[in-house]
Amino acid sequence: MQSDILPGNQPKRVSKFIPTSWRAAAIALVALTTSLCGGCAAGPDKADPYEKMNRFFYGLNDQIDRLALKPAADIYVKVIPTPIRNGLGNGFDNLVYFNVVANDFLQGKGDQGFSDLYRFIINSTFGVAGILDIATPTGLPTHENDFGITLGKWGVRPGPYLVVPFYGPYTLRDVTGPIFKDLCDPTTWLYLPWQISFPIDAVDVIDTRSRYDSLVKFRNEAALDPYVFTREAYLQYRQGRINEGRPAATTEQSIYDEDLDTAPPATQPTSKPQQ
Repeated sequence: MQSDILPGNQPKRVSKFIPTSWRAAAIALVALTTSLCGGCAAGPDKADPYEKMNRFFYGLNDQIDRLALKPAADIYVKVIPTPIRNGLGNGFDNLVYFNVVANDFLQGKGDQGFSDLYRFIINSTFGVAGILDIATPTGLPTHENDFGITLGKWGVRPGPYLVVPFYGPYTLRDVTGPIFKDLCDPTTWLYLPWQISFPIDAVDVIDTRSRYDSLVKFRNEAALDPYVFTREAYLQYRQGRINEGRPAATTEQSIYDEDLDTAPPATQPTSKPQQ
């Protein structure tokens, strides 16, 4: 499960900083638990040294998904017609699409950045706040990007794999991505009344869960160990997004190992042969 937390009850107003603060609190909880556990939680996998803690939070998230998000998503799919769901999904995607634009430029992708900026402007205006995808037929395709990918391209190591309660899988590097995304969300700065922001966030969560339903079913049916399946799929997907389909320059082990064997191959002479 990977979704946004709904904002808490506030007497007058709430903003998109409420989900951000909940996310920060969840991350802080993981960090505190990690520091308290120390070596006792360490596992054999260098990418997942806190597997015991992560499995606990994975089970918690799975139960929340089974008891709340999955039933809500099923009702949503049955009640809301497909064209309306597609429009809502387009609108939610467009709402945070400036996050993609910003990371395009941070990664030095000028052409893609301007293309995504034009896409955002066209869909936000002629597409009625992005509900209608006007940009794709005009040759402005959608892209995926976030700050975690940007940090990866800048050479920041992924750090340990973490399962954040109520949110799902991340690496230490990737936990910055959702916070950066919220800062790029225009509704963050509008301070909407909770009567407006709460339903918007609720529908966004349920719509996102409905779009991931087929992947969740595949994982549950195909995986002998859903936790390991989710972890490996997530790590490979994130590394693939950073490499953009190019073969990795280093092995997967080198991503997590600080000390690499840099000795020259045995077949290569280490000094000039004597005449």
